Amino acid sequence: MIVTKEYYEQYTKMFSESKDKSAFFDKYYHPDVVFIHPFKGTFRGKKELVQFWNAGEGSGHEGIHEILKLRDIVSVQDKFAVELDIEWRCFKDTDYLGPRKKRGCFLRQVRRILYH
Repeated sequence: MIVTKEYYEQYTKMFSESKDKSAFFDKYYHPDVVFIHPFKGTFRGKKELVQFWNAGEGSGHEGIHEILKLRDIVSVQDKFAVELDIEWRCFKDTDYLGPRKKRGCFLRQVRRILYH
C-alpha cells in the first residue's frame, strides 16, 4: 500500500484528537506491531502501545497531549518516511522527556521516521 499525504494527514488528525488511542490503533496498526521509542523503550502490541500513547494516569504520556503536524512525506511501495512536528501540551506538571510545567508547550521537529 502506498501511503498518500492525505492518508497520513488523516492519521495525524485522528492521533492528535483521540484521547483513547484504542480505535486509532485498530485502524492504523497491525495487532503485533513493535514500536521503538528512542527514549522510552520498546512497546509490543496493542495493549502496550495504547497504554504508552494515552495521556491518563500511569501512561507513557501522563500529563501530555501530543499533537502531530505533518511537514512532508515520501512513499514508495510498502515503505514511507515522514517529517513532522510534534507538539506536546502539558495539562499538568509532568516529567515527560524532562520536567515540564502545567500549561507549558514544547515542540520537537522530527526529521525522519521510516515505516515499513
